[in-house]
Amino acid sequence: MVVVEQINLGMNSKPKPRFDKTETLPPPSPTKVAIKVPTKISVEKTAIEFILKSFLQQNIIPEYVAEHRFDQERRYRFDWAIPSLMLAIEYEGLFSDKSGHTTIKGYSKDIKKYNLATLQGWKILRYTALNYADLAQDIELFLSKL
Repeated sequence: MVVVEQINLGMNSKPKPRFDKTETLPPPSPTKVAIKVPTKISVEKTAIEFILKSFLQQNIIPEYVAEHRFDQERRYRFDWAIPSLMLAIEYEGLFSDKSGHTTIKGYSKDIKKYNLATLQGWKILRYTALNYADLAQDIELFLSKL
């Protein structure tokens, strides 16, 4: 049995104000700078990453890679992979406003990617916001079958 510590993802804490109410903000810069800021931090992806790091620290799994490119020709990537075990972990962001997974075109692209990976010998574990907590148990089951 593997012990995975529960983490506080800050869901119950109140955000601290960025500036004091008496502080004056600097005037805007005349140069436009495009900064890509995530609109939402995925609690599920953070939890998956935490589980993988915990398993790695406990020497349960070998090194894993985030955003692993498994096919150079099509430039497909897995969210996470353990290349030495040919195990991929995918988080399906079905509930995101900008998710390509919810359109027929995006879903079909995912299926093409998963089929190619399977034909190349990869095992793929797929998760959503409803089942991501199963990852630790699924990895243990996968490892027990080796």
